[in-house]
Amino acid sequence: MRSLLAMSPEQLAQTSDCTLPEARRVLAWVLSEGQCDLDAMKRPVSKAKRAQLLRDFHWSLPQVIETIEDPVDHSLRFLFRLEDGALVEAVRIPLHKPGRFSVCLSSQVGCAMGCDFCATGRLGLKRNLQAWEMVGCWLQVRAHTQGQVSGAVFMGQGEPFHNYEPVIAACQVLSRPSGGRIPAAGITISTVGLVPQIRRYTAEQHPYRLIVSLSSAQQEQRAQLMPVAGKYQLSELFSALKERYERSGERVTLAWVLLGGLNDDPAQVSALKRQLDGLPITLNLIDVNEAREQGYRRSTETERARFVDQLATLGLPFVRRYSVGLESNSACGMLASKRS
Repeated sequence: MRSLLAMSPEQLAQTSDCTLPEARRVLAWVLSEGQCDLDAMKRPVSKAKRAQLLRDFHWSLPQVIETIEDPVDHSLRFLFRLEDGALVEAVRIPLHKPGRFSVCLSSQVGCAMGCDFCATGRLGLKRNLQAWEMVGCWLQVRAHTQGQVSGAVFMGQGEPFHNYEPVIAACQVLSRPSGGRIPAAGITISTVGLVPQIRRYTAEQHPYRLIVSLSSAQQEQRAQLMPVAGKYQLSELFSALKERYERSGERVTLAWVLLGGLNDDPAQVSALKRQLDGLPITLNLIDVNEAREQGYRRSTETERARFVDQLATLGLPFVRRYSVGLESNSACGMLASKRS
């Protein structure tokens, strides 16, 4: 059976007996309203069409195994079991306005990128998530939330651009009026820098925010930390980012995971400045979240201050980002499908 959760009204109309307006109403009922009983629709489709939808489609959600609330910031980690038994996570993130939330979504079970400072990367790739599974995780979080879930960030398990088409399809459902009704600006996709997919994303002119994880401006070190950098040179990556800026006019957002004593030297900032060659950026600084006893350490206040001072000296805008969920193993780089 096909899932309704990743379908557009046009696709549903083409594959069912519903007209396009009826398809919009059905999807709005299931996705926007979060309802499962077609008989209870305010303007229901005919009995015969409801029977056909029930026969040929499903809109079941991933099973919630457990939720773990962080005692400090009250983020909520969801552990889901998928139809094949695979486990994957999402994290509900409180926003600054009370009663408003975003959801950090996974795009894969595990990850093939192998970033050394990321627990998910050390799992290896199990499989890609389908678009309906990603949407289903978001719907489950919304169903378990008192308040408004108004955003989605693809920064959980997996590399979104390694599962490009299903991720884009999920974004389209989440931003559609008959879907999640999230503004496009409220959806963010994070990538470690898959150059062909960045170029494709630019060419297709998708409206969602893009963040590129950089974490080093030195090719050799970046390749050690993030093996994908061995495939794509920094010059190729920045060429693709310049193309995106020229096409969209949007300042490029780069993420930099600070690793104490490794990539927090002022020389890194000078190397970054050279690589940019005038490209407007904002640098998101994120402290590493490492659960291993012998893993990476966070930068000291002194190390971080030197790095930040050099950013300011060279005129590179930055924002310090704080990961929610550190105490519950649900912060950036810590998702590993662990039960509490």
